[in-house]
Amino acid sequence: MISDTTTPGVLSDAEIAFYKTEGYLIQRGLFGRAEVECFALDVDRVCRERSDLIDPHNMRVRFKPHHLTNEPVFEVFDPISDLAPAARALALHRRILDRLHDLYGEPAELFKDKLIYKPPGAIGATLHQDWIAWPSFPESFLTVLVAIDPFTVENGTTELFPRCHTSGYLSPKDGQHHYVELKDLPTESVPLLLAPGDAAIFTCFTPHRSGPNTTASSRRGYFISYNARSDGGQQHAKHYREFHAWLLAKAPEDKRSLLFFR
Repeated sequence: MISDTTTPGVLSDAEIAFYKTEGYLIQRGLFGRAEVECFALDVDRVCRERSDLIDPHNMRVRFKPHHLTNEPVFEVFDPISDLAPAARALALHRRILDRLHDLYGEPAELFKDKLIYKPPGAIGATLHQDWIAWPSFPESFLTVLVAIDPFTVENGTTELFPRCHTSGYLSPKDGQHHYVELKDLPTESVPLLLAPGDAAIFTCFTPHRSGPNTTASSRRGYFISYNARSDGGQQHAKHYREFHAWLLAKAPEDKRSLLFFR
């Protein structure tokens, strides 16, 4: 469990009001250059030293098609905090937890975390909301995106649709993952143009998407998700048990025995 040593009062009233109205908040320079470089070295070490994990049958990793060739490219470690000490430390950093305390009005608990490398050529994410209608999935779920590399339009930055979170979940509550139709959203998207060390916070009901990475460099970002402590308490391990069970149930029956998590 995350301790109660967070300090409320870090965000201004105007920042809190903006988040509640718009469904997102950007914090510039939350982490310094040296901190970002240290973090990048550790997560890249995992990629280099634990190549055995980068297997299409490992439920920890995900691949995306190349936007031109359709060839699969490795993109995600989900989670990574148990593999990279720097990732665990960042996910539990006071600079994040203090801000979430202000947004929640109470302490936050780590729910899930993933490192999206988004290598050159990887396609983007289809328009969606992060919440999913599982019985225990917390509605207080939010995500803190910490940029390791610059997030630009060219490398497929995350685009948010502000103010749409007030409509709640826009898809059937059937326990499946759904995409959102652009025609159903009343607002224009806001691209998250982030420098390394910047952070963006957005709610689980804020629709978002991303384009392909058309540059020659990866667009690494750490996507860390939390819930309010009163909304289920500490659920990180429980979430991954449920997530893996969901992935297994979705897989074709003849493929389930091939799937593993390590």
